[in-house]
Amino acid sequence: MKTKDPLVQRVLNRIAERSESGIKKFGVTMEDAEQSLEFWLTNTQEELADSILYLEKLKEEIRKKETLWNLKHCEKK
Repeated sequence: MKTKDPLVQRVLNRIAERSESGIKKFGVTMEDAEQSLEFWLTNTQEELADSILYLEKLKEEIRKKETLWNLKHCEKK
C-alpha cells in the first residue's frame, strides 16, 4: 500500500517488515497463528508494559538533554 504521507508510509513499511520477520521466525502468518485468547491477551499486556518502560526511558533522556542544554545556555549569560 502506498500513501502520500511519508510518516504513514514508514509505519506501514515497518509493519510489513515485522510481519515478514515473524513469518520467518515462527513459520506462520498472524492470520493463521493458532493461540488461545489468553495467550494473545497476555502477550499484548507484556508488549504494552514494555512500551511504558520505553516511554519512561525516553522521558528521562529528554530531561537529561534539557538539563544539559539549560546549563550550557545559562553559563553563557
